[in-house]
This record gives sequence, structure tokens and C-alpha cells, in this order.
Amino acid sequence: MTSRSVLLGAFFRALGHAVHERDGVCWVEVGRLSLMAVPATEAVAVAPGAVDTVLRDTGRVAATFVVADGTGVPAVAWWVRDPQYGLAAVQRQFRQNLRRGRDTVTVRRLEWREFRGLAFEVHCRAAVARGGPAPPTTTPAGWNRLCDLLAGDAGFEATGCLVDGSLAGVIVSLTTAGLCAGMMADCDPRFATVRPAHWLYHRFAAEMIRRPGIHGVTVGRQGIPPRPTLDAFKRHAGYVPEPIRLAAVLHPQWRPVLEPAATRGLLRWTAGLLGSRAGALANVSLLDAAVATRRSARGPDRSAGRVRPETRR
Repeated sequence: MTSRSVLLGAFFRALGHAVHERDGVCWVEVGRLSLMAVPATEAVAVAPGAVDTVLRDTGRVAATFVVADGTGVPAVAWWVRDPQYGLAAVQRQFRQNLRRGRDTVTVRRLEWREFRGLAFEVHCRAAVARGGPAPPTTTPAGWNRLCDLLAGDAGFEATGCLVDGSLAGVIVSLTTAGLCAGMMADCDPRFATVRPAHWLYHRFAAEMIRRPGIHGVTVGRQGIPPRPTLDAFKRHAGYVPEPIRLAAVLHPQWRPVLEPAATRGLLRWTAGLLGSRAGALANVSLLDAAVATRRSARGPDRSAGRVRPETRR
């Protein structure tokens, strides 16, 4: 494992995710059923059969990861690489939202002492607003473990949005090898009218991309399925969509059950009936991506890093 992979593993563990390190790849459990390789925006080289092994070991149903070859499905990662990035890069409506707090908002780097003391309440309120189980970082002990980890490595940094001196939002980033990645973003819903997320996404990128040695700033990639509202927000903030290929692999035991078109059609129909209650059933797109990954892996391209799922017997 590289030192960065170890650092990423420790970060996601602090957030409450189970992490599995296999053959130089860091796999993070997300949701109830899936694994995701991190860094999530970078292609990983996975040995044949390695994804099947980690799925068997963890009992997870699916794994997603970026690949460098032509397998999988098209997606994008969101980047700012232009050192002249500024207000001219954002869309008009986004720029209008920035005007709401221009007399009261300050965006600046937070010292870890400030972050530990001020960002806990923001983090807890943001977690409630997102819904779902509360992460361990919403307890004082869990928050202190996260803060100790972040303060212990120079690559981590916190950028805060303050409204009349009160912290309204924060982005935690990690910079390695000239690339800066937003790792965690929280906004206090009490300050929603000031648009702290708009201020953070814009000023974070503008400040980081101008630093010597940094040649790229990212706020992640699309998932499966994409989230159009979030994608539109990032695009309006001036982040540029860069094409990637996103692979999905199902647990070997589940492939014969979930990959057939009839099964996917039935799940899609059921999810439509259940609406917001569909839960995991709603993500038929993940099954479609797994089928596309297996089909494209059978093509003539045999470049390095290809995932070749086991042949059914």
C-alpha cells in the first residue's frame, strides 16, 4: 500500500466506513451493499479476479472503480485546472447567488484548533439534514479522532465559510502529488439563504489552483446513477467535466441472478411502483453498468488494468 492509500483508508475509517486494502487498492464500503475504490477519480489497476476476491471476502454485492481502458460505462470527474479560474468561469445564476453574502461572508483556511472547536456543530447539523444513520464523527469521541487524523498530516486542509464570524460551512481537502481533492463538505442548513456551498466550492478552487505546485483541484466524480442536480451545481460552479470510464462488478454469486435483462426489467418496474421507498432496488443503473463492464471486457482490447471477471462454468 502507498502512504496515500493508507491515509485515505484511515480517513474513511474515521468517518465510519469499513475499509479493505487489497493488492495496493483501497476499497471503501459505501451504503449497505457496495464497495468503492479510492481515490474515486483515479483509474486503478486491478488484477484479474481481484475484485471477485474482495467481494467474496466482504460479502458486498457490487464494486465500482475507475478504469483506464474502454470497459465500463462513461462518466465524468469534476476538475479545475486553469490557474486563472475565477468568477468569469461560473455561470450567471451561480454568480448571482454569490452576491447574497458578499458583505457578510469570509472564506479562509481554518487552523485545526478552529476546525475542532467550530466545525463540530456544522458537521452534526449537516448530518441530520442529509438523513440516514448518524456517523461516528457526530459524537465528541469520533470527532476528536477525525480531527487528530487531519491535524497529523500536512496534506489535509480545512477551508471554512464564515458569515459574520460564525462558521456556516467547511470543506476538508487532501493535496498529494500536485492534486487537491475535496474529501468532505458540510454546510449548516441555518445559513442556507447565504449559499455557503456556493461560496465554498468557488473560493476553495480559486485559492487552491493558484498555489505553487498544485495543477488540479477536484470535487469528485459522478456515481452510478449520476445525480443531475449535483452535477449541474458543480458545472455551474465552473468545474470542468473530464471523461472517465467507470466499471462495476457484481459478486460472482449474484451475477446469474441480477444480470439477466428480465431481472433488471422487473427491478426497474418494482422501483417505479415503490418510488422513494424503493431503496437499493432503485439503483438498477448499477446492474446495467455491471453488464456493460462484462460485455466490454470481452472485446479485443486487452490493455493493462483490465478487469476480466471469471468465466461462468
